[in-house]
Amino acid sequence: MKAVSRISAATAVLAFVVTAGPLSGQEKAATKYVAPRTADNHPDMQGAWARRGVGLQEANAPSTPLGDFGSTGQPYPTVFNTGVFTTQDRSVLQGRPAGVIDPADRVLPWRPEADAARRAFIPKMIPPASLAYVEKAARCVLPGPLEADDRHPYQIIQRPGYFVMMYEYNHVTRVIPTDGRAHVGSDIRLFMGDPVGHWEGETLVVDTTNFNDKTSLGRTVPYHSDALHTVERFTRIDPNILDYQITIEDPKMFTRPIKIAGTFQAADPKTELMEFACAEGSQVLPNVFGFEFAPGRAQASK
Repeated sequence: MKAVSRISAATAVLAFVVTAGPLSGQEKAATKYVAPRTADNHPDMQGAWARRGVGLQEANAPSTPLGDFGSTGQPYPTVFNTGVFTTQDRSVLQGRPAGVIDPADRVLPWRPEADAARRAFIPKMIPPASLAYVEKAARCVLPGPLEADDRHPYQIIQRPGYFVMMYEYNHVTRVIPTDGRAHVGSDIRLFMGDPVGHWEGETLVVDTTNFNDKTSLGRTVPYHSDALHTVERFTRIDPNILDYQITIEDPKMFTRPIKIAGTFQAADPKTELMEFACAEGSQVLPNVFGFEFAPGRAQASK
């Protein structure tokens, strides 16, 4: 009986050793980051954030004369900003997806007639053939889904039934209801669209419709149609990082959706949103401070 007991005990020990490997994997999965909770038990994403890597980088983009405002001669808003200080340097973002992730080759799925129209449009932007060809940012137009300047911080505030994103850039405030309401009527068209959110576990999903056609998606996509529809996903994957993805649909311009990835990185706790002044078409302050101007223009003394 003693021999049998010893064998049984050894078998039990062996079973523990054999199962220890898989259990450590389970334990690792169990330690997946879970964000702190708000009063209504949703992931707490409140605080100041810096957006990184979000943009419509296009592999087959046409050349554009739009570069630094100092070299184009186009009237540009004057913006001074020192950037957003974060709790960690950008090394924490290495290996994270950024920019267009679908299509994987970043060749955007243009409708042929829409691509031809924008390639004819872009050369008329410098000098602008008319007001319609002036870049949206130069007119202090609201940024739409992609064009907020990443040099400026964002502030997130959560209340039961609402998720609020405040942009320092252009004083944008997006009030995103998460109480189950429907979108507004299709006759209402907005620069930033009509956002409606809901929670899928640790992820906030924001569905935005009802855009007007007065903002842009980037310098090589200088406009979009009123059929634009976006779906954003925010997930807090650790104390300092919000994973972000946005899917863009515009059936009047593209044959299928485009997916873009990026990150919101926690800003320094002392970060505050400051007053933003967008001076439409201003060329005065660059003169005062001696910024380089377009060829043929007098340069300020340095």
